[in-house]
Amino acid sequence: MGRGAVSAGFLAIAMLACLGGAATATEYVVGGSRGWTAPPNITAGYYDEWAAGKAFTGGDTLRFIWNGRHNVAVVNREEYDSCTKVSSVSQGGETFNYTLPADANGLYYFICTVDSHCENGQKLAITVVSPTPAESPNSSGSSSSAVGALPVLVLLSSSIISMLMN
Repeated sequence: MGRGAVSAGFLAIAMLACLGGAATATEYVVGGSRGWTAPPNITAGYYDEWAAGKAFTGGDTLRFIWNGRHNVAVVNREEYDSCTKVSSVSQGGETFNYTLPADANGLYYFICTVDSHCENGQKLAITVVSPTPAESPNSSGSSSSAVGALPVLVLLSSSIISMLMN
């Protein structure tokens, strides 16, 4: 194998290793195994408890799955607090996917506008955080950075190439 092929091979491996640490979006099924439902099947505050401790970031998808008569409306804080029956709701089916914008940051609110479902607790408020440059989205306390690994990979690749050339 020629020296150029060896160098190209190690460069490709180094680039793939860097990409392997890249951040990926997460899909969350809202409500877990219970899905998007209304009391009396759930307790008041159920969706607050479900969202607690989750690190929602831009690009993540919230998947609302339900049986029966429900919908999802993306609302502002006032509409969330008062359970305002807004006209902009998901239509049809028993599932709705909402992908958070890539630059999302702050609070996002969702309610069911069917009957008194929202008033009975079928509503969700989440906090979306922008990851710091050293963190990948959805990390749970550990940081991962492909850029931070690059100097180590370059040094390792250079050493191996140097050994093979001698």
